[in-house]
Amino acid sequence: MVFAPLHWIPSLIAAVLTIALVFTRGGPPHKILARVMILFALVGLVGYLQRGDFHLLTLDLHAFHSWTGLATLVFSVYVFSTKKVLQKNVRHCNLGRAAALLAAVTLTIGLSMLTGLAPTGPDEATPSTSVQAPASSDLPEVEVVEYAGMKLTPLSEQRNNAIEGTQYIDRETYRLKVTGLVDEEIEMSYDDLLDLPAYSEFVRMPCVEGWGFDAKWTGFRVADLLDEAGLRPEAAYVVFYSADGYSTGLDLDYLREENILMAYGINDVTLPPERGFPLQLVAKDKYGYKWAKWVTEIEVVAEEQRGFWESRGYSNSANVGEFPFG
Repeated sequence: MVFAPLHWIPSLIAAVLTIALVFTRGGPPHKILARVMILFALVGLVGYLQRGDFHLLTLDLHAFHSWTGLATLVFSVYVFSTKKVLQKNVRHCNLGRAAALLAAVTLTIGLSMLTGLAPTGPDEATPSTSVQAPASSDLPEVEVVEYAGMKLTPLSEQRNNAIEGTQYIDRETYRLKVTGLVDEEIEMSYDDLLDLPAYSEFVRMPCVEGWGFDAKWTGFRVADLLDEAGLRPEAAYVVFYSADGYSTGLDLDYLREENILMAYGINDVTLPPERGFPLQLVAKDKYGYKWAKWVTEIEVVAEEQRGFWESRGYSNSANVGEFPFG
């Protein structure tokens, strides 16, 4: 939740302005700051409500952050709306100081979560991965609820982000292209991809906005596919392109060392369209914007490139727990 820009950016500004109001005495500057503060606070509230991951009843830092933030907003709005009644009363100043104190606490907790110094919610306790195991590409098509001793998130409860909405791709006409710094550019049909060695692995998909889900992923290793095409010596980075115009990239060494999967199955069923059929990249230990869906082309290049969200300010490393911007 804390990573949703519509929430954290205006909320940060509102908190700073709330604290600044304590150091500005009455008059036009004080009134202008108060109005601007309320405006940014309400925009931050809209961003908070839009995501829906409240965790208000859990015993963790994220819930405490939410409660102190809401208390700050209530105090601030009350002081602002009753300023004419309270402006000649010491209560106005005392309530303003209380709001500033709550804002400082909320700001400190929010920044600690935003920079990775503190967990963003109760789901952080969930292990990110389990051991990758050989599997069959012939999926049972019956959704499982547990794998390797880990509880899985049902498909019906998995959230999904996309820049152009769900893409619908025909299995019969689908082709995955491998281009760039390879010995031979190739195109593979869906059935060709199913013939590659298959593996299954429990991996958590962590969205940069603070939510996530746990799933069993089944597919082939990206490195095995790249070996089919052969790599030139200068190959160092791999860019993934999606049917909706999305793109993102990862280091070749990371793909090899972590045995990163390109999944066609989730929880023992074929990927549904909203989950990325025919293929979703399983970029374990990376934020969700690295998990490209509806992948249609893989390009091997010599240098790091920035994809759709990375070119808009998100970190190109996307390591979970690190600051996700810049």
